[in-house]
Amino acid sequence: MTGSRVSRLPTGLTRRGAGLLAGLCLVVLAPHLAVAQIGAPIQIGPPPSDPQTQAPAQAPGTAPPGFPAQPPAGGQSVVPTFQPAAPLQPQTRTTFDGAITIDRLQRLTVDATGTLTPTTGGLQSDYWNGTPGDVALRLVSLMPAAPESRALRDLGRRALLSAGPAPDDLMPEGALLEARAERLLTMGAIDDLAALGDRTPGDRLSTDLSRSLTEAAFARGDDERACALYNQLTNTSTDGFWIKVAMVCDARAGRDAKVDFGARLLTELGDEDELILALAQAATSGQAGAQFRMGGAAPVHLALARVASLKIEPDISAISSLPVLVGLARGSASPPFAARLDAAEKAERAGALAPEEVTDLYRDVSVYAGSVDAAIAAAGADPGPLSRAILWRGAEAQSVPVARAQAVAKAMEVAEDDAAWRQTARLFAPFLISLDPGPDLDWFAEDAVRGLAAAGAIRAADPWIERMRRLSVSGSDDAATSWQRLWAAVRLAGGDAVTPYEEAAVARWWAHLRAIDPQQASLRGSAALALMAALGDPIGDDAWRGLVSAPPIDIQAVPGTAFAFAIRAAADSRRLGETVLLCVAAPGETALGDIAVPALADIVRALVAVGLEPEARRFATEAALAHGL
Repeated sequence: MTGSRVSRLPTGLTRRGAGLLAGLCLVVLAPHLAVAQIGAPIQIGPPPSDPQTQAPAQAPGTAPPGFPAQPPAGGQSVVPTFQPAAPLQPQTRTTFDGAITIDRLQRLTVDATGTLTPTTGGLQSDYWNGTPGDVALRLVSLMPAAPESRALRDLGRRALLSAGPAPDDLMPEGALLEARAERLLTMGAIDDLAALGDRTPGDRLSTDLSRSLTEAAFARGDDERACALYNQLTNTSTDGFWIKVAMVCDARAGRDAKVDFGARLLTELGDEDELILALAQAATSGQAGAQFRMGGAAPVHLALARVASLKIEPDISAISSLPVLVGLARGSASPPFAARLDAAEKAERAGALAPEEVTDLYRDVSVYAGSVDAAIAAAGADPGPLSRAILWRGAEAQSVPVARAQAVAKAMEVAEDDAAWRQTARLFAPFLISLDPGPDLDWFAEDAVRGLAAAGAIRAADPWIERMRRLSVSGSDDAATSWQRLWAAVRLAGGDAVTPYEEAAVARWWAHLRAIDPQQASLRGSAALALMAALGDPIGDDAWRGLVSAPPIDIQAVPGTAFAFAIRAAADSRRLGETVLLCVAAPGETALGDIAVPALADIVRALVAVGLEPEARRFATEAALAHGL
């Protein structure tokens, strides 16, 4: 077809010139073609490099990188491994006259996946700036599953779910996403983890990430999703976890012989999981009369009990897995109501369940309408989850404000410990908010303000605080005493928006503290002023002199020295993600009341330094209440 028009080159245009023209067209069109790309950049060719440093051609008979050089002996199968190339590092450039500096673009990988942005509650997108990849991985792994501070837990959750570029030197790609998913699972944030999984491209699901997503799916009762994740994987035949997953999926499909085979395979591999073996035996034998206590259960155990319709009588005190507790609270595997209620309160106390999910269960408790006295008497006789539920229902049924306040006050009074008291404040907060202060409720004002502060709703206490101040000025000794007791906690919780910082107010509060509790005055006064100073209040030198007293050494728990200096350095350098995760990890799961105040004040100060003052104030309030203010 030498005469064809399409095979001819225009006059004067050589083949080399045609190649240059084609290249120019590609350059012109490239910006428009790039618009159609979705997701992370796809490298369609080798990265540019110096021709002199090009790797030599692969010798005949040698294996490509990532594959064994020779086949293994005995005909064993080989799973190829993939070693990702080191990420390209574009350099910062400056125009020839120095007038314009062009920063390098951060490389987006699967580790940038997140469900939160700065406009939806996430941290700012560059929150990993300045933090090396190995440090980021270590800090994520150090996050506690159930910190006592709700403020710190919420901050940690936001960090784990925030979208944004990972550290430039992070290797291997995907490691940070895997670590974040594992921590979310451990924290019982199974709905958040499922949403994160939905944002992750299917072809980027590693085995470790799939494991976390599978456990979350089992805990949520989404067995179809869990089995779909299992079916996407290969080479899991000798992994005990995936064998157990296969047993659940086989039981769900009615393949009892395969369930039995899985149990025997676990035994041969030396996996001494007595609970899964007992559940498998009951599922395949048709003798499901035993009631399983589920001690030490993981989501896969809960799933097998559920799909096999086995009877369970969970011992909640013997279950530490937060995903399992959340699943039980939601009725997975049909536990008795008392166990659901116990699991719900335990999960909520750890921050894994919203207060509304607990109170929804409270609504299933039957109470007789009428006087709240019966509910109060029952709660006093046997404090615990059921008593709280009865008092909550009693408060809900009351239309008389005084009777409702009595039920709330009793619930706070019978709380088993400080953690239970703070939980009670969260669960009963809607009733506190619904009450209006007045002469009939002046006796309840202090409880109302303290409860609202503990629940993180200090602004809802404004009417109570205003009435207390007004009565105090008018000469009410009771109101004046209550206000002096509350002043420090209110100042910490609300700042200038609720009550201003005044040296005269500090002096009055300090005099009152010494009068009512001389033994603890110095410790509590120091705690309050240290936290105020960390929030930026101008505590004068004279105030500290007046607080000095015996004993000079306060023996309390403190985070490690490395934590103290690392928090300070990260905050001073405004490394946001690093500061947040250090602050969350430092207290661990230790009770705030057992941690030395200077260590708590360091956390407050660091959060303020990186622009998280509301979160710092909330944490300071928790710390103050835990230290008896």
